[in-house]
Amino acid sequence: MANPNGKKGSQKHQDVQKAEYDKTTSEYDGQPNVKVEMEVSISTPNGKKQSRVADVAAFSKQKPLAFFKIIQVGKTDKDGKPVKREQEAIEDIEAHFDVHVNFVDYNNYPLNEDGKAN
Repeated sequence: MANPNGKKGSQKHQDVQKAEYDKTTSEYDGQPNVKVEMEVSISTPNGKKQSRVADVAAFSKQKPLAFFKIIQVGKTDKDGKPVKREQEAIEDIEAHFDVHVNFVDYNNYPLNEDGKAN
């Protein structure tokens, strides 16, 4: 069954993405040269795909582009590892930038009833 929210992901995915965005924005608050955004397109030439979209990223406002933090939100398999599409996205991004991609499993993320992070 197709996701009614399309590329945005399920409502749970969106809630966790927003919670991670809020936490990352707070983390980099007061650093004028750092920009935090959701849905950041990242060029990954020679990767499994030519570009990827990070759910949340903190990056430099100036050139050259530098990523300080990248977060992928997704599901895990029965072994607790990111599903294949998430793992491939992480590998593509890490192969092209000197940054560790933080993976967040939205099915095991603590949210309050109002959708805020615990």
